[in-house]
Amino acid sequence: MMYQSEPVLYRTHPFLRLVVLLALLIVSMLVTAFIGILIGLPFFGSELIESLKGFSLLNQPDQIGMLKYLQIVNQIGLFIIPPILFALMVSRSIKGYLRMDRRPHSMTILAGSIMILFSLPFLHWLSELNEAIRLPEFMGSVERWFQEYESRARELTEAFVDVHTWGGLTVNLLMIALLPAFGEEMLFRGVLLRGMNDWTKNIHASVLITAFLFSALHLQFYGFLPRFVLGVLLGYMLVWTGSLWVPIIMHFVNNAMAVLIVFFMNRSGKEVEMEEIGSSSNIFIIFFSFLLMLSLTFFIYANEERQRIK
Repeated sequence: MMYQSEPVLYRTHPFLRLVVLLALLIVSMLVTAFIGILIGLPFFGSELIESLKGFSLLNQPDQIGMLKYLQIVNQIGLFIIPPILFALMVSRSIKGYLRMDRRPHSMTILAGSIMILFSLPFLHWLSELNEAIRLPEFMGSVERWFQEYESRARELTEAFVDVHTWGGLTVNLLMIALLPAFGEEMLFRGVLLRGMNDWTKNIHASVLITAFLFSALHLQFYGFLPRFVLGVLLGYMLVWTGSLWVPIIMHFVNNAMAVLIVFFMNRSGKEVEMEEIGSSSNIFIIFFSFLLMLSLTFFIYANEERQRIK
């Protein structure tokens, strides 16, 4: 019988695990960025270093490809590699620890996908409420930084999605939908939520804390509320279903839908802002969106409970 040693963090305190996770995130991001630059230099040349400035190259269409390359490298280094390495350090089964070993029920997937699509008017309404929030006068410089950062981030996103070819669509689906869906859910719901629950012993607090970090780490103050609510929904999807595939698929549907709509509108010659997709000023539509979101959330919970009793 072959002896199998315990993973290095198997018996460590939950707080220490979270500290190790933070260290993994920093080291992985730096190492991946360095390797990504070395790999990219032969293809993009010395201009790759200039593209690290990001926002300064928005008016140079031939440089957008480099920015997308760096974005993909950053996502892999920050969201894909650390959760996998962390799971290896904590458990003998990556899929088991990340809760990717359980196949979700088809009705849950369908209801979750519909929920994401029809929740957009309500989430956009939350975004408008968020934008109306003003920081105290003594934090004026911080508020101006948020406004400038988010304006530039919006410009960068619009530059990324401004494609008219199927190849461009494929890259955008990978960069904006697939990688974030897998990476962010593995990190926030797969690792961080579980780590917080091990530490606090309170699953509801863990869902809320994880959703707060999920929204805050996007560094978009004026989109904090809708992203926080989305994070809470995705968190409870994992708690109720026991499968990370549910929030992954819902996250993918949310991002991919926006990418596809912008792409087909571009090809038809019509302009549409990605941030405005699904928004409505009709209070009845917003209220219906909220009710449908709550109804489908309850349906998923009840369906999972019913399946568990069988």
